[in-house]
Amino acid sequence: MLNNARKLILCATNSSLTAGLWNGSKLQNYVVFGNTSENHTAFSEYLAKHLDTNIYLIVDAVEEDYRVESLPHTTGGARREIVARKLNQFNRNSTYRAAHFINRATDKRKDDNFLFVALSNSDFLQGWMDVIQASHAPLVGVYLLPMLSQVIVRQMKLMAQHILFCERLSSGLRQTYLHNGRLRLSRLVPMKEVKLNQLAYFYLVEIDKTRLYLMSQRLISGETPLQMVIPAADGTYDEIAKNISQEQGLECKAVNILAYAKNVGIAEELIKMHPELLHMQLLANGNVPDNLAPVTFSKVHNLNNIRRRINIATGFVATIGVILAAFYAWQGNEQKEQLQFIMAQTRSQTQQYDDVSKDFPTTPIPSTELKIAAELAQNIKQNDHSPRELMQVLSVALEDSPEISLSRIRWVQTSDKEVKDEDGIAKAEQSQGGQAVASTGSDPTKLIQIGFVNAEIKSFNGDYRAALSTVNKFATRLRESPAVQEVKVLQEPVNVSSFANLQGSTTDETATTERPPAIFKLEIILKTDTQIVGAQS
Repeated sequence: MLNNARKLILCATNSSLTAGLWNGSKLQNYVVFGNTSENHTAFSEYLAKHLDTNIYLIVDAVEEDYRVESLPHTTGGARREIVARKLNQFNRNSTYRAAHFINRATDKRKDDNFLFVALSNSDFLQGWMDVIQASHAPLVGVYLLPMLSQVIVRQMKLMAQHILFCERLSSGLRQTYLHNGRLRLSRLVPMKEVKLNQLAYFYLVEIDKTRLYLMSQRLISGETPLQMVIPAADGTYDEIAKNISQEQGLECKAVNILAYAKNVGIAEELIKMHPELLHMQLLANGNVPDNLAPVTFSKVHNLNNIRRRINIATGFVATIGVILAAFYAWQGNEQKEQLQFIMAQTRSQTQQYDDVSKDFPTTPIPSTELKIAAELAQNIKQNDHSPRELMQVLSVALEDSPEISLSRIRWVQTSDKEVKDEDGIAKAEQSQGGQAVASTGSDPTKLIQIGFVNAEIKSFNGDYRAALSTVNKFATRLRESPAVQEVKVLQEPVNVSSFANLQGSTTDETATTERPPAIFKLEIILKTDTQIVGAQS
C-alpha cells in the first residue's frame, strides 16, 4: 500500500501525457501535455516544481504484448532465474516488461501460471522518460493501464468466468479480456474519427475482431459464454449494450462507472472528461500493479528510500537517546532526593542517640577495650577443651596394649606446636589447673591440644628389641585414631646412642637379676575440630 505522502501520477498515451498531483488519496490538480518537444519542455518545468515527489507512470499504449505461460513451481532465487530467462526469451528487445503471477494450476504438477507483459514499442514514451531522468526525479515504476482495469472488475464484483471489459478512454477503445477475474489479454483501438451514430457499429466490429483473436490464441472457443461489460457514463452505452446482445447473441451489460468513481474518491465530472483519471485514482489508493521498468530507472527512488530509512533510524535512535537521558536524569534526581532523605534520617538518628547517650552512666572501661574483651571471651569459649579427648585416645590404644603401664600424663593447650615437656614448667602448669598457653608469637585464638605421656613396659625381661617393637606398635595404634594428627617418640625404652656409657659386670649376679625398667615417652598432637570434620567427611 502507498503511504499518505504526496505523489505524482502520470498516464502516458501515444499522443499525450496526463499528470496528476495527489496528496494521499485526494487529487489536488492535473495537467495534460501533448507529445511534442514543446510540451516536453513544459513538462520539465512542471516536474521541477515537484522534484521530491514520487512518480508513478501508467502506460496506455497500442503496442502491448501478452503471453500466458506455465512454469514449474519454484521459490526464491530459482523462481527469479526461471522468470528472467522467460522474459529474455519472449521480450528480449523490450525495455519495459514484467511477469505477472496469475495462480497455480490445479493438476498434479501444480505449475505456476504467469502472464508475461511488455511494451513492444516504447518510442512514444522516450521523450517523457528523458525528462524524468534528466531531472533526477524519483520514479517508482512504470505500469500497464489494463492491470488497473483488472482492479476495476474485481472491485465491481463482476463474477463471470469470461469477461471482455470494454472501456472508452482518451486514447481509444480498450478491450480487456479476463478469465476468472485475472487479466489475460488487452487490446487498444484508436477511435478519434468515430461519430456518435457510428459508435454502436464500431463496438460491434471491434468486439468481433477481439473474439476472433482470442479464439486464435486459444483463450476461448466459439462456444465460450463471453460476457461483455461496458462502463457507462450516460445512457448511450445502454443502447450499445442492447445492440451487441441482439447482433452478436452475447450477454452484454452496461455498468455505472460514475457511481464506482465516486466510491473510490474521484469526481464524476473528471471521469467524463478524462476517463484515465479513474485508473490513476486507483493507483493513488494503493493498488500498485507489477512494475515494467528496469531497476536502473528507479535508482533515485531507491536511494531516497535508503536515505529515508536512515533518517527514520537516526530519529528513532535520537528519540530513544532523549528518552533514556530524561529517564536517567529523573532517576538521578530521585536518587539524590532519596540520598538527602537518608542523610537527614541519619543526622536525626545521630542526634537522638547523642541525646539519649547523655543520660547513660559512665563506664570505667572504654568501649574499644570492652569489644576486645568480648572477642577474647568468644575465642576462649570456642577453644574451651578438656583432657577428655586425649584420655579417650589413650584408652583405645591401651586396650590393645595391656603390657604398657602409664606413669604420667601431661595435657597442654597451646598455640605453639613446638612446646617442650619440661618438669619445672609441668609443675607450674599443674598448679594452675593443667593448662598452659605458650606465647611464641603464634595466633593465640588458634590453640592445639598436645599430650606428653610417660609409660613403662611391664614385666620387662631385658629384650630391648621386643620393647622397641612394642613402643612402635603402640605409637602406630595412636596414629590410627581419627583425632590424632601426629605422634612422636621422645624417649625410647633403651638408650641407643653410640655415646652412652656401658656399666656393670657380666659376673655380677645382682646386675643380672635387677634389670632397669623399660621406660619410654611419647608426644601426641591432636587434630583441631575443623581437621576432624574434614577427615570424617
